[in-house]
Amino acid sequence: MANPRKNVADVLTTMVSSGTNLTDKMMGVPLSVARMTREELFRVAYAGVEWMEGINQSCFKVVNGAVNWMEGMNQSSFKVVRELLQRIDKLSQEAVEGLEAVTDAFSDIIKGSGEAARDMVLRIVEAVSEIVSRTATSLTGTRERSPTVPHAASA
Repeated sequence: MANPRKNVADVLTTMVSSGTNLTDKMMGVPLSVARMTREELFRVAYAGVEWMEGINQSCFKVVNGAVNWMEGMNQSSFKVVRELLQRIDKLSQEAVEGLEAVTDAFSDIIKGSGEAARDMVLRIVEAVSEIVSRTATSLTGTRERSPTVPHAASA
């Protein structure tokens, strides 16, 4: 005979697990889009800086001579821009990872809440089962003592 408490617990556990897994997957989509967008934006930004630096270097090579000083300044400015982009890139990467950590923590909270709810329902089912069992025992004992009510075994 199937255990009704186990069936209820299995259904609740399956519902909570499915809901948690769906929430986990739904939270992962915007994070992966944010990560990909960040990577592509910075890849394009770095390529643009490289392209502009190449154009500047070509122009300065034609003029030569007195422009060497300007080229040095230009290279320094591109170095500063590259450094700035790298720091912003790292900061945005850490921000996405931080958001991912918060999402994981939130998912763990949901999972923990589901398990706590399952345990609470199991305790309630056990308590109700105990009450029903005691009530049935009590009623059976009353019927056995009563002369007007036939015993269940003789019926």
